[in-house]
Amino acid sequence: MVAALVRYGRLQRELEAHVDEILAVGVADMRPAAMPVRFGQALEAVRATIESQGDSAGREIYRRVAAMDQTVTSWCERLAASPVPPSLDHNDLHPWNILDGGPGRTRYYDWGDSVVAHPFAAMLVPLGFVARGLDAELDDPRFLRARDAYLDVFTDLAPRKELIKTLELACRVAKIARVLTWERALHAAREQGEEVEEDFATAPLQTLASLLDEFYLGGG
Repeated sequence: MVAALVRYGRLQRELEAHVDEILAVGVADMRPAAMPVRFGQALEAVRATIESQGDSAGREIYRRVAAMDQTVTSWCERLAASPVPPSLDHNDLHPWNILDGGPGRTRYYDWGDSVVAHPFAAMLVPLGFVARGLDAELDDPRFLRARDAYLDVFTDLAPRKELIKTLELACRVAKIARVLTWERALHAAREQGEEVEEDFATAPLQTLASLLDEFYLGGG
């Protein structure tokens, strides 16, 4: 996993110069400047579910998240000021979407959820898997090895301490994109007449609620 994250970071660096081309072919714009509007879209998408199926607890969570608009705007402004330029965010980079092709070769699978974003947003899902898979706290050396190996790819742009803070911020903002990803997938499933399991049906609200967490990797 460490090697795969390092190679993914290198891929992002190579794609920095091609962001306009990636956007031009229709990949969604989730760059920091766009995220306050995306936050409003995520709220609107979840609101319909809350009104039709939500209970009082869900409505209270929704109210608390909706009140975070100024906080979210501040996060996005700080992220936009980062010296790390936008790139391609796979947006679902879990271990089953990483194919090991042998020494020095890694392939990344299933790009259907990908967006253009701050590159560190891509770490919301894989680092969350690392932490949960190891049952590790965020100061666990095994977790830090994965996080820091990825950040090593970007140390020419800013000091490590600054990169760590930026990664945590990017992962928080990335939760908004994940809400919209869940909503798009659920909408497509319902249009095709597929039965949606309850855990999946509540995923957009759960992901939105994770914006309230102190844990910056929750909700991926």
